[in-house]
Amino acid sequence: MTDAAAKHAAELANDFKAAFRFHPAGVALITAATPEGPVGLTASSVASVAVDPAALVFSVTRTTGSAGLILAADSFLVHLLDARHAAIAQEFAVSGGERFTPEQGWTTLPTGEPHLVGVNSALRARSMQQISVGGSMLVVAEVLEIHAAPGEPDAAAAMAYRDRAFTRLGERL
Repeated sequence: MTDAAAKHAAELANDFKAAFRFHPAGVALITAATPEGPVGLTASSVASVAVDPAALVFSVTRTTGSAGLILAADSFLVHLLDARHAAIAQEFAVSGGERFTPEQGWTTLPTGEPHLVGVNSALRARSMQQISVGGSMLVVAEVLEIHAAPGEPDAAAAMAYRDRAFTRLGERL
């Protein structure tokens, strides 16, 4: 790569990050049971893909550690978080954070995955395809079942990741 091409690539990468920095994204917590124990990570890349079959997509920026273990798991749970779970999202977003503590409210599903009680929805899924994109792995997953909290979600508690922070969403326009 020439110096000019390398400079352009670096500028494009910085501009790309800046463009998405203020584009809000939903916040999810992805967990799995593995031979090494329960693992989890916070993701802001979860999106629905299809209804028939029910499918979602997310990406991870590496294939080691918790991400690698989730990629290798037979199934995993995608917890769709709201503002009540901002502290837990932060713990799972950093290495060495407090994870799976009794105070956080974890249980285990009969299928083995760690489940955060109280989230509006937790989608149990399995990987259909994993596609390497640069240094990231894109995962297309089939949703097997949904664990929904009883009652209506609290719209005032909606949360997004924006400008490198978890943010409570405002009113409808």
